[in-house]
Amino acid sequence: MKRCQNQVLILLLLMMFGPLLAQEKETVGFYQSWMWKQYPVMMNPAAIPYGKLTAINYAFFYPLESGEILGMDPAADRYLLQGEADDMPAGAEPAASIIELARAHGTRVLLSIGGWETSGNFPQVAADPQKRARFAHGCIRHIRNYGFDGIDIDWEFPGYVRHNGTPQDRFNFTYLLQTVRDSLAAYGKTTGRQYLLSASLPAAAGHLPDIDVQKITPILDYLNIMTYDLFGPWGKISNHHAALYGPAQGDSARCMDGAFKLYHDIHGVPAEKINLCAAFSGHVYTNCTEIYGEHQGGDNDLFPAGDGVLYAHIMEKADWFERQWDPVAQAPYLVSASRKILISLDDEASVALKADYIIRNKAHGLVIWPLMGDHLKDGRTPLLDAIYQKFGSH
Repeated sequence: MKRCQNQVLILLLLMMFGPLLAQEKETVGFYQSWMWKQYPVMMNPAAIPYGKLTAINYAFFYPLESGEILGMDPAADRYLLQGEADDMPAGAEPAASIIELARAHGTRVLLSIGGWETSGNFPQVAADPQKRARFAHGCIRHIRNYGFDGIDIDWEFPGYVRHNGTPQDRFNFTYLLQTVRDSLAAYGKTTGRQYLLSASLPAAAGHLPDIDVQKITPILDYLNIMTYDLFGPWGKISNHHAALYGPAQGDSARCMDGAFKLYHDIHGVPAEKINLCAAFSGHVYTNCTEIYGEHQGGDNDLFPAGDGVLYAHIMEKADWFERQWDPVAQAPYLVSASRKILISLDDEASVALKADYIIRNKAHGLVIWPLMGDHLKDGRTPLLDAIYQKFGSH
């Protein structure tokens, strides 16, 4: 009888936790904290599908010239990270913090520092030992204050002149990461925990001479390769911004497969340390109805956000478009012949293929940019569900 009871208990445990045990691959979602006030319902902490994520990167905090680290919106941070509702926008409901809700689901939350618009101070911080130390201490202070499980460094990008980059960034980036890693290890000894350190890194080979990939890889738990925004309305022709394989025109290495091979095959990064990205937003081309066709830039009228339109917003106007598929790039795109608009995006089929690619190549997992981008008005998250089903069945 006791053996039978044990078998029943094991069966019940498998039924309860089987999906979590099967979820071997990483699924990391970047949560855009600054969008909370604009979309309080969609971005409410209670709406996040924690059970389908292994980690959330809370974006963004940013470094000052001194090395201190600040949040982009302190009121939003207090609400989202601590549940303190002192300045809620209209329509927002009080909720438990992202940290509390994530912890209840076994999902980790990392603080992502940097971002495209707030990376300009990294070069001088990384170049100064005292500022590096102050930066690392700031990371620990925010972990202690908010309860983060680690840090993600989103410096876009070392050596990038428009963001004050210098040739010395190659070495200083390594020094900065090592300083943060040392501080995380020291703090972990006092708490009995291990804290994660990741970095969001460029997919294009042109940026890598300014990054010592071989030296930063041992310092990091994993590398998030930004395989989105690879093409956009800033280019001369329409193209796929997040293709799985190389497009028929343009740089054929600007795709997920090209980025994986760049880091794994050329720079020797172990596959199990590489996260690649799925795009939960799309790029709009006006006066354009053909992929690899001429256009007149991005759209600012049809969609409220202009360029970088959330998948959920695109789906609200899905009936206006015809879906097309590029068999070479293994990527979808939408066309409205009457409105002369083309949208490059990921959809359920393409993110499922990306999840298959991760599994087949033994990569660490997929990063979602941005988390909540596929959160439809009825509460469904079709792109995340497609990834979860693939990883869960593996």
